[in-house]
Amino acid sequence: MIKSTIGIIGAGGHCKVVIDIINEIGTYEIVGIYDDHKTGYVLGVKIIGSLSDLKNAWWIDNFIIAIGNDQIRKTIDEATGDHLRWATLIHPRAVVSKSAKILMGTVVCAGAVIQPEVTVGQHCIINTNCNIDHESKIGKYCSICPGVTICGQVTIGEKTFVGANATIIQTLSIGNNCIIGAGTVIIRNVEDTQKIVGNPGKPIS
Repeated sequence: MIKSTIGIIGAGGHCKVVIDIINEIGTYEIVGIYDDHKTGYVLGVKIIGSLSDLKNAWWIDNFIIAIGNDQIRKTIDEATGDHLRWATLIHPRAVVSKSAKILMGTVVCAGAVIQPEVTVGQHCIINTNCNIDHESKIGKYCSICPGVTICGQVTIGEKTFVGANATIIQTLSIGNNCIIGAGTVIIRNVEDTQKIVGNPGKPIS
């Protein structure tokens, strides 16, 4: 079987997760990693260049941004998206409905469950053992941390971070650029840029 080539952007901790997912999928050949601050290897994969070298990486079939910071993923996408082709990575042990839409650049980790008619935007991280229920919509550049439960028909804006084991009750709306703390229970809508913690969730300055 001829494998598509893939390059990884970022050599931090999330890179290790991405390498593992790529290896589990089995249909990609990893060419190497691009990172501005590190050299050497990550899990046996060589760091072969910096982000400035991406302009000459047209020969690689696909790329994935393996960086946990939402703003950095957004910045890299906007700087390089016109000439790089983004992969979508779904771990074989994730459960994704056939009617769900997972857009380019997004990574879905092991144990995640994504139910019917869910839409997940570009360059999101759907982490280990998340549950996203029917008809929910996740905006671009979001991070949904391990163990999060998002009930049905929830809408989450762009570049929002949902901390580990948080719960969002059905039909609610979460704005852009929000931070939902670990273990928080959201029982009402959240406006743009708010930071919410606690059970029930309350805004903090």
